[in-house]
Amino acid sequence: MSQIAIVTDSSADLDPRVAANAGITVVPVAGRLMVGEEQATTERSPRPAMVDDFAAAFAALAGTHDAIVAVLLSSRLGSVVAAAEEARARVAGPTRIELIDSRSASLGLGFQALRAAALARDGASVDDIATALRDATARHHVVFSIESLEHLRQSGQIGRSAALIADALQLKPLLRIDEGQIVPYERVRTRERAREELVDFVRDLPAVERCAVLYASDQEEAARLERAIAASTGLSPDRLGVARIGAAIADRVGPGALGVAVVEPDLR
Repeated sequence: MSQIAIVTDSSADLDPRVAANAGITVVPVAGRLMVGEEQATTERSPRPAMVDDFAAAFAALAGTHDAIVAVLLSSRLGSVVAAAEEARARVAGPTRIELIDSRSASLGLGFQALRAAALARDGASVDDIATALRDATARHHVVFSIESLEHLRQSGQIGRSAALIADALQLKPLLRIDEGQIVPYERVRTRERAREELVDFVRDLPAVERCAVLYASDQEEAARLERAIAASTGLSPDRLGVARIGAAIADRVGPGALGVAVVEPDLR
């Protein structure tokens, strides 16, 4: 067994079986991301329960591993990194705990955690894992459409005026995670056009290593998007799948959210 433990948080949206098979410990964070506060995420203090959960996970793994690598939700989208930092300070002993800000969410984070686990199984060092993940953050993309900006406004990710304008114009915003924060990508008026834009985004990338269709509530719509991406890009089933957006992220994007998480290969 690898002497490096890999940890992530539940906003990674990893299937529990996939996480278990990869040897990844998942710390629950749903309902603990300081939703509803309007100040910048970096100014928020993590909720004590989340710090406690990370401390418990770190302490348990420290007893059987030489080091721990925790790959976590973007620090600009929630207080998970801050919670893990507080938890690390509580855990005494020689076990090194390396924290990685994924600058992403959902499977944009989940794919990074899976990569960390694969590197650990292959015998990579903590420094090698950390360097590989940090060097690859720009190759992980998350783009999604939402029905309304209201949930993002309530979580402090956008301002009230932007939400009101979009609603007044009956726009279906397409957003992306860039440099760890949510930014506008496109604005469309219909769900059909939003799906087309998501297909175009994946197709227009120079190359795709992995892609997952993300959905909050409509699995049939996600399956249609998966088929459209497969037809447009030729991606094989082992590189394209569908995943449900978990509670930690669904609380922010709202029902009806649909998107893609894409990993570009390292072409250097």
